Amino acid sequence: MLSVLKRFRSFLRPYRGILAVAVFFMLLVDVVGYALPAGIGWLTDAVFPRIGEPGMLETLVIACGALALIGVARGWFSHLMIRFYWRAAELFVSDLRRSLYGKLMHLELSFYDRARTGDLMSRVTADIQLLRSFIAWGIEHRVRIVLISATIFVLMLVTEWRIALVVYTVFPVFFLILVRFSRRMRAAVDARQKQIGALASRLQENLTGIRVVKAFAMEDEEIRRFAVRNEELQKRETGMSLLAAYLNPLLMLTNGLAALAVVIYGGYLAVTGLMSLGVLLAFVSFLGLMNFPVGMLAFNTSMIALARGAALRIGEILDTPDQTRADTGTATDAFRGRLAFRGVSFAYDERTPVLSDLTFTIEPGEKVALFGLTGAGKSTLISLIPRFYAPSSGRIEIDGRDITGWNLKALRSQIGIVLQETFLFSASLRENIAFARPEASLDEVREAARHAEVNDFIESLPDGYDTIVGERGVGLSGGQRQRVAIARTLLQDPRLLILDDCTSSLDAVTERKIQAQLVELMRGRTTIIIAQRLAAFAPADRIIVLDSGTIRGIDSHARLLETSPLYRETYEAQFAGGPAGEVQE
Repeated sequence: MLSVLKRFRSFLRPYRGILAVAVFFMLLVDVVGYALPAGIGWLTDAVFPRIGEPGMLETLVIACGALALIGVARGWFSHLMIRFYWRAAELFVSDLRRSLYGKLMHLELSFYDRARTGDLMSRVTADIQLLRSFIAWGIEHRVRIVLISATIFVLMLVTEWRIALVVYTVFPVFFLILVRFSRRMRAAVDARQKQIGALASRLQENLTGIRVVKAFAMEDEEIRRFAVRNEELQKRETGMSLLAAYLNPLLMLTNGLAALAVVIYGGYLAVTGLMSLGVLLAFVSFLGLMNFPVGMLAFNTSMIALARGAALRIGEILDTPDQTRADTGTATDAFRGRLAFRGVSFAYDERTPVLSDLTFTIEPGEKVALFGLTGAGKSTLISLIPRFYAPSSGRIEIDGRDITGWNLKALRSQIGIVLQETFLFSASLRENIAFARPEASLDEVREAARHAEVNDFIESLPDGYDTIVGERGVGLSGGQRQRVAIARTLLQDPRLLILDDCTSSLDAVTERKIQAQLVELMRGRTTIIIAQRLAAFAPADRIIVLDSGTIRGIDSHARLLETSPLYRETYEAQFAGGPAGEVQE
């Protein structure tokens, strides 16, 4: 428990006052509860034997009324205790969830290259809920278990030390059982949490790729695979339940043996006159109060083990270095648009070099195409410009300044990227277009849509710009999604533009229309064009030929036809039997 509290102490610190109030009422609940056995013992020894004497009946009534009031007060204190614990838990979870989401937004792309989306979703939802339960009642239960047990042992010792020593002999058995259980439960929880992450990942992948599943008629096979993972999770959870099922009876049996020892030995002392009957009944009442610690111990130990596992999984994310730590740049100037690579190399790992010693310069307003076969390193190259990844060696400059010297937000806000696979959020068309500038007015959004030639289509919809598009833009055609993406980039008004094969999945007619819109988008901006079809290179001033991560040539279309066999072979293959003038200088 202490490890979890220590891990999240910064999140709990603002709510120390609320937790202190909760603890105060928790102590009142138990202190008032201890008065019940003492009251029963006093009635048995001092009132019941003298019930026929004058005034004793009134004393009994008053005492019973006092015990009733104690019961009511205990219930009210319990209500306030729960209320404040839950308040602290909800505030803690809200802060943690917000911090965790913020962390996920700022993590490097390399983190997502390794992570599974479903597993991350499980950490943000299920694991946080486990911590919520831990704060809401896990702490309370554990503290009360310890305090009640310790207090009752002390009260027993003060009341009758001989019986207390008999009860104390059971404590080592309690402790050994609990230690063994905790170790096994910890391992079981770790396995369960990993399996939950795997199951969530499978679910997320299948729902995201549902069209592929249906296209190949693999529904039944995916159901079978999901069932296998689900059964594995069921086995893990059953194992945890069995551990708790074994622990609870053992603890109850141990407590029962202690009660039996009290009755036998205490009965002997009472019968022989060495102890009063009231003291014996008080001891029995004390053991009754022990029912809460004993009954809750197995459940509470399981909960703490779950919270510990959740804390480790969430802590892994919170402790991962993010881009804000790496962002030491301060420059926020507007780009002129001069981009330079100087001896840049990159590898995702030491065994897999992707780019090697790239050196080139793109002048402000210049349009440069990036040509290369699949796997040449084109997408990796453009990912280095907005600092999605850091070069392994060399440096990248914008306007003569290393990109690490630019403030990250200022850097990325001036780089517009239109990708081959257009991603739209499940939101209104207006919100999608204004994503980079949420404060943009509707007139500004319309103006960007007009330049992207998508305004007429949007205005024809029943809800216009308030039309909600489906997840990832489902409900729009490929061309419509691409035009919305162009409008989004136009509204961003970037100084450096990257077009990453953004028309390759479109039909020829739609591609020609969007190419015309892209020319509008490129006007006055430093532009890098990536495409599989060389016809898309028509607006380019120069073309960079990339092969296996190395530059094989930088020149105009006409010159590359003469000097680059790779470029010439690709050109001849694409335009065999067709016009040769589709790519111009």
